[in-house]
Amino acid sequence: MARRRAIGPETTAVVTGAAGGLGRAIAGALAERGARVVTTDAPGVAGVDRPLDVTDPAAARALAEEVAPTVWVNNAGLLGTAAALEQGDEEIRRVVDVNLLGVVHGTRAAAAVMAGRGGGAVLNIGSLSSWNPTPGLAVYAATKHAVRAYSGAVAAELAGTGVHVACLCPDGIWTPMLQRAVSTASAAMPFSGRRLLTPDEVARAAVALLEGRRLLASLPAGRATMAKVSGLWPALGVATRGATERRGRRNQARYQGGGR
Repeated sequence: MARRRAIGPETTAVVTGAAGGLGRAIAGALAERGARVVTTDAPGVAGVDRPLDVTDPAAARALAEEVAPTVWVNNAGLLGTAAALEQGDEEIRRVVDVNLLGVVHGTRAAAAVMAGRGGGAVLNIGSLSSWNPTPGLAVYAATKHAVRAYSGAVAAELAGTGVHVACLCPDGIWTPMLQRAVSTASAAMPFSGRRLLTPDEVARAAVALLEGRRLLASLPAGRATMAKVSGLWPALGVATRGATERRGRRNQARYQGGGR
C-alpha cells in the first residue's frame, strides 16, 4: 500500500488546544514541514490564531468550512484529577465535553469537509490511560477510552473516502497540564513511569501517524505493553495499584525538586 502524501506547503492544518504544551509542539512540527497551521484554543486564551470552543459543534463546522483543512488535530483536553466519589459534577461534565465531545465534533467537522475535497487526515490525541485502570483519573481515562474507540470506528466508516483517522495514545507528558498536577496525590499514576515524555517527541509521533497508514500508536512501547496487559486483566492493575502509586508519588517529588 502506497504511503499518503507527506505534509508540506500544500497542507493546511488545524490544531486544537494549541496555546501550549503538546498542541504547540504539534503545531510547530507541522509548520517545520512547511504546512500552513491554524492554531486554536478556548475563547479568551492568548497565543493562538483563532478561538474555538471545541464543545460547540457549530463552531467546529464553521472553522472547518472556512479553513478547508487537509489535517485536523484534536488535541484539546483536560485532566480533572480527583477521587471518583469526590470529583465535582461540573468538572466531570467539562472533562467529558472537552475530551470526548470535542473530539467527536472536531472529527465530524473536519472529515465532512475533507471527504468532499478528496481526502485528508484527522489525528485524535488519546492517552496511555485508555488501555488500563487509572485510579485518580477515572473520568479522564474514560474519555480517552472513548476517544480510542471512536477513532477506530470512524476510521472504518471512512475507509475508501480518502480521509484517514488515527489515534495517538502517549504516556504522561511534561506539559503545563501535568505540571499543574505535580503536587496532586490523585495524579500519581501518570508519573509512575521511568520518565515523562517531552512534547517534542510526542509531536514527532503525531506527524508520523499523520503521514503514515497506521490507525493507532501508543508510546513509549514498553509502558504501552504493560498498560495493555493491565487492561486485559484489570484485577492485576487493582492488585498493583499501591506500588504503582507510590512510585508515581516518588517521581512527583523528584519533579517538584527539578529532577527529570
